[in-house]
Amino acid sequence: MVALRPMTLGDIFNGAFSYVRNNPRTTVGLALLVMAIASVLSTVSATWLTNDYVTTIDEIMADPYAVDPEDPLFNTSPMVTLLGFVGDLLLLVGGAVLLGLLAAVVGMSVLGYRLTMGQAWQAVRGRVGAIIGLAFIKLGIQVVIGVIAFVVLFVALILGFAIAFGANEPGAGVAVGFLVVLVGCALVGVPALWIWIRLYYAMPLVVLERLGPGRAMARSWRLSQQNWWRTLGYWLLALLIVLVVNMVLAMPFGFLAGVISTLGGDAVWAPVLAGVITYVVTVLIYAITQPFLAGVNTLLYIDLRMRREGLDLKLHQAAQRGEAVGPEIYLPEYRT
Repeated sequence: MVALRPMTLGDIFNGAFSYVRNNPRTTVGLALLVMAIASVLSTVSATWLTNDYVTTIDEIMADPYAVDPEDPLFNTSPMVTLLGFVGDLLLLVGGAVLLGLLAAVVGMSVLGYRLTMGQAWQAVRGRVGAIIGLAFIKLGIQVVIGVIAFVVLFVALILGFAIAFGANEPGAGVAVGFLVVLVGCALVGVPALWIWIRLYYAMPLVVLERLGPGRAMARSWRLSQQNWWRTLGYWLLALLIVLVVNMVLAMPFGFLAGVISTLGGDAVWAPVLAGVITYVVTVLIYAITQPFLAGVNTLLYIDLRMRREGLDLKLHQAAQRGEAVGPEIYLPEYRT
């Protein structure tokens, strides 16, 4: 799939596409299977919520004076909220397990092995707990960063408005207030991005080196040292490619779902059909983009180990001897 040597940008991105193209039954098949299961509840919740919103808007447009101003707009039922929460958790767990499975597939593809779905599961099933644990730890970090961001931005907004309204020249006050908000965003965004990139390699470490979540994050922190900018650039380029794919697939089908909802009116079939279309498109997007993102992530991890630890020599020796090896070859203590 790739040359067994430190890789260039072209090597990594070509490799991320090649392993999917050479083994679509496992890569795309795993993504379809896992995300089809994980996306059900979130899609049902989103469809239900959208239908409630559309119904409320229709009532307002039909007779604005009939709406009670004391009633909250877009009042959603507890069931919708619960479904959305559980659905998001399932998406988190499903996405993490999928990335773990694909990390094993990529790791073995580098040595020329084409794992089946069953073989990928055999390679990862003992790591599922660590994979899910890593996903929730990273979610916790995101929640903490989100709370800090909310507090900082709230204070920045208050200061910005105070400066803007307290200035004798409103234009200059607004400019200073906007600058304060930008500084607040930078104070939160820059450290958050720095932390995120330093932990970027934790997933392949959990799977291929069989580390626990904490040890994987610590090793990722060390492994990414002096490679932060390179990792950031590759990550941003991969996200840009995924964004383009999302737009190409989501826009026409999103428009179709909207047309169906509008033409269907109050018919029961309209939101159901729109939800089915949304579900299919969501799973399809995951099936195309997640294998690519996992490929870039795992190949960057392998490349760093080649540059720092001579992993390419170990892989060369195993390939030359024709040894039947598994993911254990990525263990730091493994000897050919």
